[in-house]
Amino acid sequence: MKFNRISRTSFWQTIAVCMFVVCLTSLFSGCNSDDIGGNLYTFKDETMAQYLKSHPEEYSEFTRLLDTTGVMSLLYTYGEYTCFAPTNDAMYAFYKTRSKNGLSDFSMDTLKMIAYDHLINGTVLMYSDFIEGRQTQLSMSERYFSISYKSTGETYVNGTSLILEKDITVHNGVVHKISEVLNPTREGIVEVISKDPKFKLFYQALLATGMADSLLKTKDDSYDPSLYQNLITATKDDGQWYYDAVPTSRKYGYTVLMESDSTYALNGITDMASLKATAASIYDAVYPDDKNVTDVTDRRNSLNRFISYHLVNKQLSKSLLIDAYAVGHMIQTSDMYEYIETMCPNTLIEVKKEFRNDKTNLINKLPDQGTVINLVNANCDNDATNGVYHEIDNLLVYSKDVENMLSTKRLRFDGASFFPELTNNNMRGYGTDYTFNTKAAHYQIPRGYLDRVTCSEQTVIGYLLPYAKYQDYEGDEIFLNATTGKLYDFTITTPPVPAGKYEIRFGYQTNGKRGVAQLYIDGAPCGVPLNLNKYATDASIGWEEPKTVADDYYGFENDKMMRNRGYMKGPASYKVVTTGWSYGENSRYSSSVLRKILGIYNFSKASTHKLMVKGLSGGEFMFDYLEFVPTSCIESEDIY
Repeated sequence: MKFNRISRTSFWQTIAVCMFVVCLTSLFSGCNSDDIGGNLYTFKDETMAQYLKSHPEEYSEFTRLLDTTGVMSLLYTYGEYTCFAPTNDAMYAFYKTRSKNGLSDFSMDTLKMIAYDHLINGTVLMYSDFIEGRQTQLSMSERYFSISYKSTGETYVNGTSLILEKDITVHNGVVHKISEVLNPTREGIVEVISKDPKFKLFYQALLATGMADSLLKTKDDSYDPSLYQNLITATKDDGQWYYDAVPTSRKYGYTVLMESDSTYALNGITDMASLKATAASIYDAVYPDDKNVTDVTDRRNSLNRFISYHLVNKQLSKSLLIDAYAVGHMIQTSDMYEYIETMCPNTLIEVKKEFRNDKTNLINKLPDQGTVINLVNANCDNDATNGVYHEIDNLLVYSKDVENMLSTKRLRFDGASFFPELTNNNMRGYGTDYTFNTKAAHYQIPRGYLDRVTCSEQTVIGYLLPYAKYQDYEGDEIFLNATTGKLYDFTITTPPVPAGKYEIRFGYQTNGKRGVAQLYIDGAPCGVPLNLNKYATDASIGWEEPKTVADDYYGFENDKMMRNRGYMKGPASYKVVTTGWSYGENSRYSSSVLRKILGIYNFSKASTHKLMVKGLSGGEFMFDYLEFVPTSCIESEDIY
């Protein structure tokens, strides 16, 4: 290594530093010989391309790949890049496993794909940014990187490629040296599952029920983002605090939660006959009218319901089950819940995060029964081109107990959770900004992009990623307005809720730029129109800030008065990160955060519902979350 590539120190200062490091290495080498190399040297005067080329002893084969494909020219440019760079030995080993002699034996398309598999464009992903499992950033080949940590201190990419040296910082990004060429799967979720011997019985049932055919979509090729550039009015180069973007693709995705054959055996399930019998014992009790449906391909059949309850039409890596939404806005002493619609008609899975107990991804926890479904952390984030699968540690079923649990508690749905497209296309759960130094991302969603929304031609739908100055539940929001001189008009299909009697509430944040709208549930108007311009201090709402009134220090009497007027304070479970547009230690203390009680509704069966909104004046419409609260729970409900 040339000394003029080190930082701007003198020759002797550099020698001293090196001798000190050598001494430390000798001292501690017996403690952990597998520890990853740090970024002792930085190369901020070099671009990524220059750095790779200046180290031919490590990367000459990889640089030949980048030169051959023309990708190297990109790494000379200004920008932000992350490179997982395989060594020469890794490249030679890769050729051997493919029965090739070198780069010339591969097609150009294959070579480009290999190059893209190792690069992230637009993000500098440092070692400290890694999360266990799938990363939220995609490679240039639109594949996920998965990170795993070993007890020995080693860190692996995609399970098999050891990180030999981390955080080699260059002018336009970061390089991580790895021991093996990355080769993510190019197969769909069904094919990947078929090759995993741990899940033979589940796969057999997946085929028998025909549910495998529901997991085949990959991408809507008719979607062309270039057709919607007119929706972008603020770019990153403008002087605005935010920038507009349109989705770059319209991909589909799936998540499969599976019990292994060994877990089935522990539950007395050893073949299809015993699996059918187990499914019938559970689902015939929930759906007694369908217990004589014997065709396993019928969606009412018990085995079909059993299998489809394990399937979700969102690509949910482990972190996207709930952890990715535990952003800085959330008060991390209050338990979080995510409700996920499954492909078993009109059913939900509950995922819980317990901050105090430091537990997460608790699926369908039933405290009265002392049961919970957990991910098998050693076998999560198994990758496919259109999905991911996770092993679970016990039978996942929509039983009478689960149905009762879900129908007797408050169900709060973040607005973004309604729409699989936001997750499958790297929007929801993929970005936050708490520094307020960079611009907020505001996705303009083309009409027809979201399956659960129908809207008038003049309605413009937006999705705002979490941002420090928003006082929103989980930090993000659905944001709608209309083209100039027009009024918005849209209908959203909610996730399903169990049968029961519910109070429905609409959560939002007000400001002076929002208008008046009439809301409807299943076609019926929800009282008088809602004025989203009114702050909670308006006399018609009557909000008082907690801890400011001596006779009502915590604001509970004020809560009752507001309920009588059809409003509630915001929940105490989230806050604003950077005050300015709003304030308060949590949203109960903010006069701009409200819940509007839409009414009491009696649902005779489990089903989805329609939230329809018609704009009555100009201005914006903001949708944060929707609550379905069983009326039996209202008296004992907490403030969170």
